[in-house]
Amino acid sequence: MILALLLQHAAEAAAEHAESGEHAAEPWLVEQANHLLGPLVINIERVLMPPVYGLFGAHWHEPAANEAIPEHVVFAVISFAICLIGVRLLRGKVSVDRPSKGQHLLEVIVEQIRGLLDQVIGPYGRRYVPVIGAFALFILVSNLIGIIPGLEAPTSSINVTGALGITSFLYYIGTGFRQQGIAYLKHFTGGLSGAMLFAIGPLIFVVEILSNCVRPVTLSLRLFVNMFADHQIGSAFLSMTPQLIPIFTIVLGVFVSFVQTFIFIMLSMVYLSETVPHEEHDVEEHGHELAEAH
Repeated sequence: MILALLLQHAAEAAAEHAESGEHAAEPWLVEQANHLLGPLVINIERVLMPPVYGLFGAHWHEPAANEAIPEHVVFAVISFAICLIGVRLLRGKVSVDRPSKGQHLLEVIVEQIRGLLDQVIGPYGRRYVPVIGAFALFILVSNLIGIIPGLEAPTSSINVTGALGITSFLYYIGTGFRQQGIAYLKHFTGGLSGAMLFAIGPLIFVVEILSNCVRPVTLSLRLFVNMFADHQIGSAFLSMTPQLIPIFTIVLGVFVSFVQTFIFIMLSMVYLSETVPHEEHDVEEHGHELAEAH
């Protein structure tokens, strides 16, 4: 009950802040990025954007020089740099005999991802460790940097989460056709055959196509809504009690960051499991039976 009242109070404070028309100052990093690279970005956009907008019958409006690079782009680049540099530093010099603590940590992360892929897809899924690991690392870092004062979580922008959702969608669709060829289309008929395939196959096919097209939307919206709500609640609590250390919001932010990362990669793995050729499933089941027999 107390938590509900606090959340209600926080929501009311956020609403009053929005109605007052006050806007937080643009982060210093975003200002510097636009100061240094804004003119160059605008010159590039002047060439590329009008034709793109013209394809859809729209008109491109040139942004101001200090708004050429949006916040989510700046912080997404920062997240990518943290991931790249962090992995490189943790890995260090790879050694089999005397691995460093950083190498141990990376091995634990890889083993955890491999274990999840084994559970969801089977041994065939281990080939997806790099892409699932990249998703997990980038999303987690992007979620967590929003907790740091002066930084914003790029995943609280629908542009970033939308790009992640579309990337996951295109990857598993492309993987399906790469592994099964045109036979991958059978997946969209619900496994029907014979007379049933001709009777209701077309209807099932349309439903499955629509269902798959919705997936990138649900992937991106789920991540965006949760991270945006977490950011808004944290900002509201901080505005109410700026003199106190926001322990509650930090703990909540870390928890939400890990949960949303796990949900995104788990759904991506489930979608990838649908692209595995049937003969691979048969080989995996046969392998498990032999292992149990021994």
